[in-house]
Amino acid sequence: MNLGFLTVLPIIVMVVLVVTTKKVFEPLIVSVVLVFIFKDGTGFLTGIIDAIYEVFAGDTYPWVLLMLTLFGALIQLLLESNAVAGFRGMALKFIKSERSSLIFTWVLGVILCIDDYINDLAIGPSIRSITDKYKVPREAIGFIILAMGIPICALLPISAMAVFVCGVMQETGISAPDANMLSEYIKLMPFLVYPMMIVLMALLFAIGIVPKIGPIKKLYAQRDEIFKDAALTEASDSDEEGQGESEGNLLDFIIPVLVVVGVMVVTRDLVVSVTCALAACFVLYIPRKKMTVDEFFKNIFEGIHSMIDILVILLFVFVFVEGLTQIGIGEYVIGTVTPFLTGGVIPMLTFIVVALLVFGGVDYWAVILLVAPITVPLAATFGVDQYLTMAAVVSGSICGGTSCFFSEQMLMCSQAVEKDSVSLARVAFPYSLICFVLTAIVYGVLGFVL
Repeated sequence: MNLGFLTVLPIIVMVVLVVTTKKVFEPLIVSVVLVFIFKDGTGFLTGIIDAIYEVFAGDTYPWVLLMLTLFGALIQLLLESNAVAGFRGMALKFIKSERSSLIFTWVLGVILCIDDYINDLAIGPSIRSITDKYKVPREAIGFIILAMGIPICALLPISAMAVFVCGVMQETGISAPDANMLSEYIKLMPFLVYPMMIVLMALLFAIGIVPKIGPIKKLYAQRDEIFKDAALTEASDSDEEGQGESEGNLLDFIIPVLVVVGVMVVTRDLVVSVTCALAACFVLYIPRKKMTVDEFFKNIFEGIHSMIDILVILLFVFVFVEGLTQIGIGEYVIGTVTPFLTGGVIPMLTFIVVALLVFGGVDYWAVILLVAPITVPLAATFGVDQYLTMAAVVSGSICGGTSCFFSEQMLMCSQAVEKDSVSLARVAFPYSLICFVLTAIVYGVLGFVL
């Protein structure tokens, strides 16, 4: 199916509606209906239902559903067991100001860099009560968490992103079939400009070197109103800290988190890791009567229930992407820009196109698979470094994924800090845009130098 410019119209409608309504779900539904009207005409309802079946029958959404429900259960257990209070008591020994609370959030992102799901979902519930004490808008810590999720994981040669990208590098001929994937990905890492930019931007924001611009500046100006109950919170701080020592045992927090990270390092399977952490919680909490068996499983179901909103939105995001794919958005965009992919401009244009595609909602794994086989051989034809071009593809996918207001990463971070994804995306966007522009310039220069 080739609809030409109409393939990008649903994305335009989505962006306009989100900006005007400051909501995600309603614009998403409108855009889904529009996509399937283009695809199926009057039979659009049947097309949507068929797409829902296809999403559930695929590999990605069922895995996301399982992961979010498991993480929801784990987070609820950590909260209800008062384990987070124990962590809070420890953290307050190091955190004495707004700045140190933001820096501590960034450091947690470095420590938990083994997987973006761990970063996106676990840091928020752990830190938000501490940052609330210093009247830090939740969107500020949400931006730091967002920047320390998939971007920092991409800078590690042992992450899921690295494994996937190495497979694509073999398929596109950059790497030999028998090449050492660790060394191959290390060759790519110096060119992952956007991930390095946004991680550095988050650190500079936390330190206070980068100024507060756009919506976050307004939120800081209004924070006395936002945190109007802060006086009551501060008045009860001593009581909470006492509870953190008497009831909130730090080990109740540390052990499940270490189980997740440790099992993940050994098995490379996040489902197994979080399941083992839930088992560790059972062993830690039940014998010590932190909660009864009935309360344990009740908390599990409450944690699962807390993830329903994000799961429903993600379901329709996947349906939206399925529809966009079927009406040929990737082929249209790539076909439109391919004539301009010549010479040293290839890495820069590749980065921009991939970022825009993923920002529009197209799954970043799919975009990498679609774009890399086209741009990498073109780069070789014009004598442009292939590792640089492949890195531009990866950087673009991460840029789009961490900027899109209904992406998986944005929704998880918004859930973690208990703020809507549009509000978080508006705060993060100016900083993402700065990194986007700087990255495009760097790729433009490197494209001709290399």
